Amino acid sequence: MKREIFLLKLFFFIYFSAWVFIFSFIPVYLREVKNFSIGMIGVLSAISSLSGALFQVYIGYLSDKFGKRKPFILIGFIVLILIYTFIFPSLKNFWSFLIVYFIVGIFTSTITTMANVLVMDYAVSERTGSHYASIRIWGSIGFLLVMLATGFYPKLVEPKVMFLIIGLIYLLGFILSIVIKESPVKTGISKVDFRSVKKIILKPEVRNFLIFYVIYFIALLGASSNVNLLIRSLGGESKHISFAYSASSFSEIPFMLIWGYLSDKLGRKPILIFTSIALPIRIFLYTLTNNPWHIILIQFMHSLTFAVIGTIPIVYMNDLVPPEERATAQGLLGMAMALSSTLGPAISGFVADLFGLPGMYRFLTFVSLISTVLAITSLKESKNRVSS
Repeated sequence: MKREIFLLKLFFFIYFSAWVFIFSFIPVYLREVKNFSIGMIGVLSAISSLSGALFQVYIGYLSDKFGKRKPFILIGFIVLILIYTFIFPSLKNFWSFLIVYFIVGIFTSTITTMANVLVMDYAVSERTGSHYASIRIWGSIGFLLVMLATGFYPKLVEPKVMFLIIGLIYLLGFILSIVIKESPVKTGISKVDFRSVKKIILKPEVRNFLIFYVIYFIALLGASSNVNLLIRSLGGESKHISFAYSASSFSEIPFMLIWGYLSDKLGRKPILIFTSIALPIRIFLYTLTNNPWHIILIQFMHSLTFAVIGTIPIVYMNDLVPPEERATAQGLLGMAMALSSTLGPAISGFVADLFGLPGMYRFLTFVSLISTVLAITSLKESKNRVSS
């Protein structure tokens, strides 16, 4: 088991390192090389997330039914390697990008969801918060190190080099996925059908949490996905983008462990309420910036926002459902994130085209305040809090 935990940490390290280019620099490529507007870039991100949302519950269901995680991950890597290495660099028009982003969304969400379920399959005892955080943190470490590398070696983000690197990273992920063994004990294997999906959604504590989660993520992703373009609008260079995202990743690494530990000790609800208060503060600060270096400082608040919402919801959702429904529940959570990822970039891009980036960040501050109210008034403590 120790071997598999180590390999899962290495998997997250490799997998999320590719997000340096996909999340941070491909939007800049679309803006400056392809001359797409912020709204068009938002639509591409939205269509990718939408396709993930449409397919993830069914993929989670199939994973539960067949008791397998790895085949879905391996197929996902094969498709993404082919797209980013050979297809993406040759795309010419917006409509071809729409098609490709739709396909990318399906397989990116599949890998992410199944990787999370693999981690939960190996969860020991009730300290799932600490367990998941101790593995997920390695994704942030991989992201940080590659992001720092792009700051010191800007040629890494040049299109010809960037797409090749993405393909190579995903090839490493594919090879590692072959080596990883699935746990003989599955957290979610059962005769689960789509009635189980309805049953899970109808639980008030699950429904309230998913509504909060979607609104929170709309604000967070709308804000964070445009940090690179905000830096460019203020006259920043690629190094400023690299250092800004490095700051956010550096700050989240220790706090993922801290929040996971505290959620086991204090409960999930207090941590979720805290992050719901921190988010509108962070987003509003973006509206006050006039220098790229200011944004880098604000990015350290990633430790109070993404470090929580990127880890605690996984274990919180596990707490709310029986073991035999966990993979399906994780599919629902993935769908909720994908839906918010659909709405966040699309809405924020549209608002940015109308009112500029500062206006967009003011709008997202208001959206995040709604999630704060929902967290305080509707979230319940989950059943698996570990007492000291």
